[in-house]
Amino acid sequence: MLSNIFKHMFPAKDVIGVDIGNYAVKLVWIGEVKKVLTLKDWGYIPLSIKPDTPPEEKKAIISEEIKTYLKKKNIQAKNAVASISGNAVIVRYVKLPKLSKKELDLTISVEAEPFIPFDIKDVNLTYSILNDTSEDGDPKIDTVLVAAKRDAVQDKLDIISGAGLDPLIIDVDSFALETLYERIAPKGENTSVLMLNIGQKVTNLSIISQGVTRVVRDIFIAGATFDKAISKVLKTDTAGSDAVKKTRSVLVSDEDKEAAIESFDRDGIAVSKAASGVLRDLYTEVSRSIDFYLSQGVDHSVSRIMLSGGMANLGNINKFLSAEFKVPVEIVNPLSFLPEIPKNMPKDVLPALAVAAGLALRKMKDWEE
Repeated sequence: MLSNIFKHMFPAKDVIGVDIGNYAVKLVWIGEVKKVLTLKDWGYIPLSIKPDTPPEEKKAIISEEIKTYLKKKNIQAKNAVASISGNAVIVRYVKLPKLSKKELDLTISVEAEPFIPFDIKDVNLTYSILNDTSEDGDPKIDTVLVAAKRDAVQDKLDIISGAGLDPLIIDVDSFALETLYERIAPKGENTSVLMLNIGQKVTNLSIISQGVTRVVRDIFIAGATFDKAISKVLKTDTAGSDAVKKTRSVLVSDEDKEAAIESFDRDGIAVSKAASGVLRDLYTEVSRSIDFYLSQGVDHSVSRIMLSGGMANLGNINKFLSAEFKVPVEIVNPLSFLPEIPKNMPKDVLPALAVAAGLALRKMKDWEE
């Protein structure tokens, strides 16, 4: 896998996917029962941590929340996979000299250094060879480089260990989405799909073509951006705006707009206007990534968008983005490949479990890749 940062030599079969976000911790535990994938358990743990909380104290609080939840649910599994995103990780698609894997293992730090904007000594570095290519007649290899800041990786390891779990791998959010896509994509799909996971602080973007991620980017327009915009128009605090956005929709159709005007729904109109402005900014950033993808001379553009993350619950967000991008936008059910989903699982939680579900599926991969 592209993003093996940390692993044991012989991991156990079952793992818990642990997505540690700024808003909540999401847990997904998928196992095999009579050779059929089954959801053994799941969790959504909201976090209420003051912004000025010292880092070590913050880690301890999150660890304790996870530990308490596992004990409450009597979850016995001990092996976990977590992930990082944002400024802590850099993913680069680069051409390198054609070397054997053994040669590249020995020289990867030197080869990668020009492409990594961090001190190479401060990162965990890994790579994956995609295919052979050439440049100006010279043989090359298309390679994905992943550099994760050591301190960010250690923070996730500390949280997982502090919760009493054994961290097998620290993955990357975008690659967890790729793992999930492999399970939920229609069989034989031969197009380019954009996965957009809108979290509280970061939006993870992945463009997947024929099952392989070709563009990875983290965009810092996310749930907190919506909160700020809504709190400004409603003159409320971010907690209040967070509550409001869960009950409102983006007014997309003329009928929606007319109904809001006729009912004097001033708050609804204001929230829609604020959210629409943020969504247009997000559209602009995502479009740049699509343009970059197209500049690589690919055969086809993005045919659909798969939307996940907590912000996927904003009413009509898929309709708004579909109108902007001119392609279908669907809200992901990350557990759609399972035979059944627990009846007590709230529908609004499902999109937020996308990264955790992708992490939980890592046990199905070849751990030695």
